[in-house]
Amino acid sequence: MEKTVATSHTKRSSPSPSTAVNALPVCFSRRTRQRLSDATTSTVSESDDEEELGVEEKIEALQTIVPGGTALEVDELFEETASYILALQCQINAIKVITAFLERCDKNDDMKFGG
Repeated sequence: MEKTVATSHTKRSSPSPSTAVNALPVCFSRRTRQRLSDATTSTVSESDDEEELGVEEKIEALQTIVPGGTALEVDELFEETASYILALQCQINAIKVITAFLERCDKNDDMKFGG
């Protein structure tokens, strides 16, 4: 089974600016199409930059939350995050079981702990 590696530099595919320009009605002159093409290209690159910065910020936040996360690469960080979430869920379930047991002990005063 091949392992897929996610990195913060992975880019999503988006429609090319030339495809969007070619879809314009014939009534637009060539000059207008060129201006629209330039505007579309700059908008796409700006949104990609903003998206990449947002992803990097989220990865940095995740590295601070997960124990030992600052020393991990992105793919290792995601695997460690999944393990950490499972461990936290196990702890929550254990606390629920202990709480339920102690509540039953409180209701039954005949059960005593210790001497």
